[in-house]
Amino acid sequence: MFVHTLLKVLRLLIPALILLVAGITGLSYLAVLPLHYQSLFSQLPLILASICLILCISFNQGRLFLASLNILCLFSLIQSDLQTSLNNPANFVLFSLLTVLFPLQQLLLAMYPEKGFSLRWALPRGAIIATPYLLAHLLNQAGVMASWITQLPMSLIELAFDPLLLSQAACSLFLFSLAINMLVLYFRATLADAAILASTLGCALTLLWFDRAFISALYASLILLLFLYTVLFNSYSMAFIDELTGLPGRRALENHLSSIGRNYSLAMVDIDHFKKFNDSYGHDVGDQVLRMVASQMKQAAKGASLFRYGGEEFTLVFKGQDEATALPIAEKIREAVANYPMRIRDKDRPEDSQKGRQQRTSRRKKKQDCEIVQVCISIGLCQKTEQHSHSRDVLKQADESLYQAKNQGRNRTVAAHISQTRQRKQATRTKSAAEHA
Repeated sequence: MFVHTLLKVLRLLIPALILLVAGITGLSYLAVLPLHYQSLFSQLPLILASICLILCISFNQGRLFLASLNILCLFSLIQSDLQTSLNNPANFVLFSLLTVLFPLQQLLLAMYPEKGFSLRWALPRGAIIATPYLLAHLLNQAGVMASWITQLPMSLIELAFDPLLLSQAACSLFLFSLAINMLVLYFRATLADAAILASTLGCALTLLWFDRAFISALYASLILLLFLYTVLFNSYSMAFIDELTGLPGRRALENHLSSIGRNYSLAMVDIDHFKKFNDSYGHDVGDQVLRMVASQMKQAAKGASLFRYGGEEFTLVFKGQDEATALPIAEKIREAVANYPMRIRDKDRPEDSQKGRQQRTSRRKKKQDCEIVQVCISIGLCQKTEQHSHSRDVLKQADESLYQAKNQGRNRTVAAHISQTRQRKQATRTKSAAEHA
């Protein structure tokens, strides 16, 4: 379980790591840019932040909205108030405050649950983020910060790693914030948490190397690009991926069929007596059945693409295959589901997976086995022909073949253009070959 989660976290971090490495390698090239490009580049974070905020609102991404706002506020304050040397006492005080303020804001972002975007939710939290930056700007403009330099604690003055510009206190705060971000990412394992972690690290590098030209514009742009990627990826997942089974959904199927080519077969799959599971055991067990069927079909569907069509129906797409080639694969999928011992979860099973495993181990020792039921599927198969030239017609004929399979006793595959006798012989030959192998 730990290794599986760790691998998932590492996969989520790949886009972030690519952008952070791009930032490190891109620093040397910015100084040699022509002046007009340098001016445009310094405005890029403002443009990206505006786009990101709009998309976060449009696609209901509340935490990424707040994260984008935090980056925008930090970059705007740097651009307006910190374009001269840190030897200026006022600049040094403002810089020191920012090195503390940003990681604290990132800690808050890590702890917020994702509840989508609503004005009632976003406005107070957005005010918590924006207000300290606004106050820092107003106080700096009023000229009061220079006098605070004698009141700064030594931990905000002494550098953690000379000549890098983060103080001991700021470095400790950033490390603590990164540790919390890592813990949250491990337990939630979402792309948004990976992006927030990367933004914390990216801004830490910005403030460490603050004396380098265009460092804030570079990392702010890269972080906001990562946020844009995350928003669009999450929106794609919500539109095209079925949340319960993790399979591509009906929209993904339609998109796939629009460019599938001329030679293919489609299969409609339905779980036999699915309503009985819901009526007898409840909808939680029904969801368990759907996940199990999706998992077994996915493992067995070598040579086919699997989609959740809706309800208890799935669709198999056999690209470049006719019915004769697709039929043995469909039969293998059907048998994989039928041969799987489905264990009904106890109603008192804990939500925590580790506690659930401990409970199952304890009951095995006491020889208290869970109830085992058999789940079967019926499959209707149809290839693209002159008669069924459009994918819509192929799906419709596959659905009719599915009803034939239901009427003939369920737990079987019916192909539209292959006779039942031929299907049985072909299935027998396939099974015999597999046994001899």
